[in-house]
Amino acid sequence: MSDSRYDTGTVVWAPDPYNTGSDPRPWLVLAADSLPFAGEEYICAGLTLSNLSDNLEVGENWVAGRHPEKTSYCSPWVLATVKHDAVVSVQGSVTATFVEQVIRRSVTYLTSDTDISA
Repeated sequence: MSDSRYDTGTVVWAPDPYNTGSDPRPWLVLAADSLPFAGEEYICAGLTLSNLSDNLEVGENWVAGRHPEKTSYCSPWVLATVKHDAVVSVQGSVTATFVEQVIRRSVTYLTSDTDISA
């Protein structure tokens, strides 16, 4: 784990709170500096190798850390707060455009059952 803070767009390896006892999984940092505890925790979306219908393919949006033999996808409905101290390592980073696309899709999921609009 690094002592430096992670920026929006960084992909980190951290525990999966939805799978007890599982190995760490990759998480895309969606919010870093805007949180009440900036530098201590991040709002993240889960990355996966599963090509589910609503997943967004990372594809050419990797800035660093891409593994050409494996296609990565982001699940914009799989959101979690990841604590800085829980991060095992950094996988890489993705483009700001891709992060914005994931955030827009996440907001759509979060607001579609209400009258709230972002």
